[in-house]
Amino acid sequence: MKNRNSRHDWQKAVLYRVVLCASLLTFGFISLSPIRPVKASAPQSDTINSTVGSAVSWTGDAPGAPPAANGESTCQDNPLNTPPTSPGLNCDVFTLNVSGVPADWAGKRVRVRFTWNTIATDYDMVVRRESGMTPGYQAAEDTFIIDSGRGQSTLEEAVFSPQDSGTGTYYVRAIYFAGGGPPDQYHGTATTFSAVSNTPAASCALPGYDNYQPPVGFPNRDNAGEPSIGVNWNTGNVLFQERLTSVRATFSDSTSPADPVSGVIWYANRVPAERTGLDPILFTDRETGRTIGGELGPDGATNGGISDDDISTFIQTFQTGITQGFDHQTIGGGPPKPGIPGRQPTTSYPHLFYYASQQNALATVATSFDGGLTYVGAVPAYTLLQCSNLHGHIKVAPDGTVYLPNKSCGSKAAVVVSEDNGLNWSVRPIPTASNGDDDPSVGIGAGGKIYVAYTAVNGHPHVAVSDDKGLTWHDDTDLGPLTTSFPTGGALRVSVFPAAVAGDNNRAAVFFLATNSADPDNPTGTDGEDTAPGNATDDFAGTWYPFIATTCDGGVSWTVVRADNDPLRPGLKNPVQQGVICKNGTTCPGPPTTVDTRNLLDFNDVTVDRKGRILAAYADGCITGDCVSLPDNSTTRTGNNGTATATIIRQRSGMRLFAEFDPASPAAPLLSPPVQIRESKKGNDLTWATPDNNGSALTVYRIYRGTVGGKETKIAEVKANVNSYQDRKRRRGVKYYYHVTAVNAYGESPQGSKIFVSKG
Repeated sequence: MKNRNSRHDWQKAVLYRVVLCASLLTFGFISLSPIRPVKASAPQSDTINSTVGSAVSWTGDAPGAPPAANGESTCQDNPLNTPPTSPGLNCDVFTLNVSGVPADWAGKRVRVRFTWNTIATDYDMVVRRESGMTPGYQAAEDTFIIDSGRGQSTLEEAVFSPQDSGTGTYYVRAIYFAGGGPPDQYHGTATTFSAVSNTPAASCALPGYDNYQPPVGFPNRDNAGEPSIGVNWNTGNVLFQERLTSVRATFSDSTSPADPVSGVIWYANRVPAERTGLDPILFTDRETGRTIGGELGPDGATNGGISDDDISTFIQTFQTGITQGFDHQTIGGGPPKPGIPGRQPTTSYPHLFYYASQQNALATVATSFDGGLTYVGAVPAYTLLQCSNLHGHIKVAPDGTVYLPNKSCGSKAAVVVSEDNGLNWSVRPIPTASNGDDDPSVGIGAGGKIYVAYTAVNGHPHVAVSDDKGLTWHDDTDLGPLTTSFPTGGALRVSVFPAAVAGDNNRAAVFFLATNSADPDNPTGTDGEDTAPGNATDDFAGTWYPFIATTCDGGVSWTVVRADNDPLRPGLKNPVQQGVICKNGTTCPGPPTTVDTRNLLDFNDVTVDRKGRILAAYADGCITGDCVSLPDNSTTRTGNNGTATATIIRQRSGMRLFAEFDPASPAAPLLSPPVQIRESKKGNDLTWATPDNNGSALTVYRIYRGTVGGKETKIAEVKANVNSYQDRKRRRGVKYYYHVTAVNAYGESPQGSKIFVSKG
């Protein structure tokens, strides 16, 4: 929504109708039948029930002029004396009857969507429930439930729970914000879906992942410690924050996975007001598309920028102010909790932003009511008498509850919670937890279930679950024994940097780095205390890899997979770091005496896109061939790079965090792999990435070649564990076209998804 409605105009309308009705009743000119809606869609109403898959659809019918450019308050209805089926000028309403009783809707949700054709048109949505006042007035008199006001897109979407908000009559209002009406009329749907999966994690299709990095020479590519990641659900663009540089990655899904060379468009932009400082941070409001990013300065103030076009431009710079702490900043945002006086949006931007940082004795949170442009004075979230001064990223639930996770509150990992839009905060520890050893992280499901990931005192990654905003907890799971897919075998010894995200209420993921090294030295300490050349005394010998754990049964069970695959080197190990990951701040040794051991800094991040793909961000400290090929847990230090290269892990296959986007598998592979071609003296050398097998193991790859694009013929097959082929029969001076398809028991991936040309 660009603006919430004003009650004033509607109150006048109600008063006018009450007076009119009273007058007509006095003279006997009107019956007591309910007043019908004054504007309507086509059809005007329908009923949805709690059966998963129940759906209704409709089409708007208002002409769309003049645009309702200031949101719902500028809706213009048809005159009172016209038939109730006549359209309004720039808004209309669909009456959605939700049948049953609230208990029928346990674990189920209603998803409402508007779609249209062109991005130049812009509709907004408001969902209200009949308040029991005067039936038929779909306006401020009815209870506000949820809204949707995305930026540039061809979709509006909102999800609500009839179990929470009740069954009965709902009104879905379409607001013709820009353009609208014929010839680009919106189409609406409402669908019942399940927010609960009772499938054990081991029965869910294991996800597969690929790692992507900007090309060499990309701005600040190797200075990406403490990365943040977000996704604009309207555009699909992935946003990433490096030191002083905001990054955008646009993935093409014409192949599986996206082509690491030509299938990702990288773009970087530096916020004009950003300055050298500490703790880079970025947050993208996935529903509206607004991104805020910046750097924390030594004076306790953050200079950053706000962008509504995925960092192409910055609409305004902002500075949070001297009321903030000097360390460990985080920014989050989401819908406000309704009914909190004085703490609602004050502009057309529908969500609130929260900025948290820490001082020596406490952590504070400031709230923005104007879309992140300004922040009110910060309030304490907790003091050192309650918690340590190390917290994780702030996040907002769909119902407006705000969570700030902390690694130690009374010697327990915890969440600090606000249920009044950031004004007051309460500390809610996890009784089964220990002190955390890293920034903890919270993931929030569509129904409000929270998953808190923390590193226990023994170095193992844990995740605990709460269904009541942290008041009670269950299934505090040690992910360590489940983390066994190291190249050399064995189980996890220690982990760092957990990050959590959730989708459907019972689906979540936890990203972390881990090593299986049994070296007795400290894996996260000040490696290399003895810095004499060639002396490895006190040097931790360990190799670290990225892992992602997933659940689809609400945290009862989890599975963990290694997430290091490089699509340019499929199937080969791809470690993050050799040696120590030092977390001791300025006491960590580094150049010129030794390799940088503080390169990865303090945290990583994870998020989800609109189709339920998991995406994670980390800084890669091992990028050269020497480092990658070094034997695991080797005492040799010559191969360690000590870099912090920007890296995005993107899900390729398996269960999604939103069940509605799970692949309809098993079936033939949907896409062919991307292929790279290099000409050598012996022939044309083809290599390709491993694609999504769509639920059935791959059996072979087929290689096609031709001299005319689109008329290639099969020249070879190789086994599914082979990702290369050398075409020795090529003739010099001949232009060849190649593509490779993947085959499983259900069929072959489509041919010609991409054409590859070799000069021969």
